[in-house]
Amino acid sequence: MILSNKESVAALTAAKQALEDYRGKFWLGNLPKVEREFHELDLLDESERFMAIDIALQEITATDRCGPEPPHDVSDHPPFRNLQLYAFCWNSAEFKKRMYMKFALASDCTKTKLVVYSFHESRF
Repeated sequence: MILSNKESVAALTAAKQALEDYRGKFWLGNLPKVEREFHELDLLDESERFMAIDIALQEITATDRCGPEPPHDVSDHPPFRNLQLYAFCWNSAEFKKRMYMKFALASDCTKTKLVVYSFHESRF
């Protein structure tokens, strides 16, 4: 079952805060896959990628939530295992296409990290 709008709002708020707390740094949950997706969007350097993720988080709303459904709602790629996944599809004004983003939030002792699992043009 997809989480409520309230939980989606909380996830988006935490993702924005994590990006700010780490000064634009985020982690890749599935490195080869997300690297390939960034290249497909011609996002080649860190600053372009940060801006894309930052813009996406500003554009996405809780009503854009599109999954994932159990049992695929928990991350299984090391080192970020057993984290709740949040997926969103939205019509992006910046990218001028329907986009898809999936992320998780990893908490350590002091801060939450944004872990990106997918970032590409929507395939559905």
